Amino acid sequence: MRLTGLAITISLLSGLAHGQAVLRADQYAGTDAGEKIKKCMDALPATGGVCDARNLTGNQTVETGFTVGAASKPVELMLGPVNLVTKATIHVRAKSSIVGMPASAGIASDQSPSVIKAADGSRLSVIVQLDGPFAVLQDLTVDGNKKGAPQGNVGILVMNANRVEMFRVTAQNVPKYGIEIYSDNNESCCAKLSKMMAIANGEAGLHLANTADVFISLSEFEDNGKNGVELNNSPTTRLEHSDFGGNLEDGIRVYGSGQSRLQSNRQIIVGNQFGNNAHYDIDIQGFDYNAKKHVATGHLISSNEFIGSDKRPSGYDAIHITDSGENNIVGNTFSAGAEHPYRYCIYIEGSNELPDQVNGNFCTAVKAGGKGDYKGTSNTVFGTNSASK
Repeated sequence: MRLTGLAITISLLSGLAHGQAVLRADQYAGTDAGEKIKKCMDALPATGGVCDARNLTGNQTVETGFTVGAASKPVELMLGPVNLVTKATIHVRAKSSIVGMPASAGIASDQSPSVIKAADGSRLSVIVQLDGPFAVLQDLTVDGNKKGAPQGNVGILVMNANRVEMFRVTAQNVPKYGIEIYSDNNESCCAKLSKMMAIANGEAGLHLANTADVFISLSEFEDNGKNGVELNNSPTTRLEHSDFGGNLEDGIRVYGSGQSRLQSNRQIIVGNQFGNNAHYDIDIQGFDYNAKKHVATGHLISSNEFIGSDKRPSGYDAIHITDSGENNIVGNTFSAGAEHPYRYCIYIEGSNELPDQVNGNFCTAVKAGGKGDYKGTSNTVFGTNSASK
């Protein structure tokens, strides 16, 4: 039996009236894509569901923003091949998600099909904000449009929302932070980020503040205006099998405050590659001199590869540690070229430095023209390390 157009319309409207859990945004009237998406999500039943916006393709606009989900209404927003240009923040609530078309994380102009971009002239403090626990972003590019919207701030903000996840997401061209995970008091703990790309942002690719136990793997933090990753009063971060390169200051910067409950202790930095950063690859600022307290100690830095930099001026080290301690630096390989050598592969300094263990590393800094291979304080414990001959 073939249904007429009228019959199909009646059937669809009947489904809407009975609270279908999967609805299509293009079936709703609106002045722009944002209004159609909002009406689609509002029409979902109180138990939640899916708003399928994949038929909204090409260049689309969002004038007033929208919120995906509610406190007790989980919603999945599905995006297709779209460049969604927004003038307002898009929020994602608890157990809700924005999911684009499956694609690898984009880089530069070669992006995944599903893009959310700040509009020209907008002054967005945040483009996409995750407000609730267990929220998800997947297969998505968030573009800060820093040339067209230079007064913007953060691309993706996790705000006091624990256990969020991001997978195959790019955050790029944001005037300040590509991604920020923020807590007042560790409310955003335990996020998991995998296969991320944070590139060409004005300051840090990723900034963590007052947040513990974040897992980061198989990701790239490239060509950012300051640091690849900043860990500010954010302890026990797991950084593994990722790439930190081309950043105009440090690859990873770790610091904290004595007034914070958390500080930035016990980072786990394992199996990463560092190259072409302009300052230090890893910079640990371990002491709050005003509070007279250690704020970044006890790190494991193991099995990383440091390949040098053609951007680094003289005087910078691969691993630079100041007034920290209780760090285990083991099994790393340093291979800077003669054109831009490290000053030292590992440089540990400061009158407040606690004992560190340095063992099993391979370094040729002096051979390549650097000042030295390893330098520690009087209480640094050096094991068997390979050095220049």
